[in-house]
Amino acid sequence: MSADDTTNIPRPEGYKALLANPYLTGPIKFVLPIVIALAIFAALYLIEPYQQFLVISGLLAAYFVPPAGKESIIPIAIVMGYPWWLVTLAIFLLDVAVSLFVVWNFDLALKIPLIGRVLESGMTAGRNYTDARPWIRRFSTIGLVLFVFFPLQGTGAMNGAIVGRLLGLEKARVFACVCTGSLASSLIIAFGSDVLLDVYQQNHALGIGILAAIVVAVLAAVAGLKLREKRLRERSPR
Repeated sequence: MSADDTTNIPRPEGYKALLANPYLTGPIKFVLPIVIALAIFAALYLIEPYQQFLVISGLLAAYFVPPAGKESIIPIAIVMGYPWWLVTLAIFLLDVAVSLFVVWNFDLALKIPLIGRVLESGMTAGRNYTDARPWIRRFSTIGLVLFVFFPLQGTGAMNGAIVGRLLGLEKARVFACVCTGSLASSLIIAFGSDVLLDVYQQNHALGIGILAAIVVAVLAAVAGLKLREKRLRERSPR
C-alpha cells in the first residue's frame, strides 16, 4: 500500500462532515419529527382496542387545537379510563416531536402556508408573553422551562420552542427545556388527575370539593397574573 493510499482512508472527521451536509441532514430533520408522531399513533393502534384507539387519537389530535391543552386533554383521557402513564407518555412524545420540528425547521416551516401562519401566531404570542414577563429573558433557561410547565393556553411545546428561538438559546438547550417542562407538567397533571379520580370514586363529596378548590386556585392565579400584567403595561412608558 502506498503512502497516497493511506492518506485516502476515511477518518472520523469525515463522518462529522457527512452529518454536517445539509442535503443529508435537512430531509432527516424534517421527516424524523413526523415519523415520531406517526409512531405514537401506530403504537397506540397496536396496544389499544380499535374503539379506544379512535378515542385517544381524537383526544391527541384535539391537543393541538386551541383552547385545548394538557390541562383539559389529560384529565379527560384519564376519566375515560386510560392509564395515567400512557397518557403522559403519549403527550410527552408528541411534544418531543413538535419541539424537534420547530427547533430544526423553524425557518423552513415559516415558508409553508398553513404551518407558517401557525408559527407566526406563536411568535406573536411568545413576544407578548416575554414582554409582559421580562424575568424570562434574565432567567432564560429556567424561564423557558416554566413557560412550558404551566398548563396555560399558548404555553405548549410549539410556542415554547418558538420562545426559545426568540430568546436566542441554542437549539439543544431549547429542546431540553421544552422536554423538561412538558414531562414535569404532564406527569403532575396526569398523576394528580388519577389520584383525584380515585378520591372521587371513594367519596364523591370530597372529590368534588378538592376539584372545586383546585379550579378556584387556578382561576385566582390566572386573574392575579392578568392584573399584574395590566399594571406593568400601565407603568411601562409609551
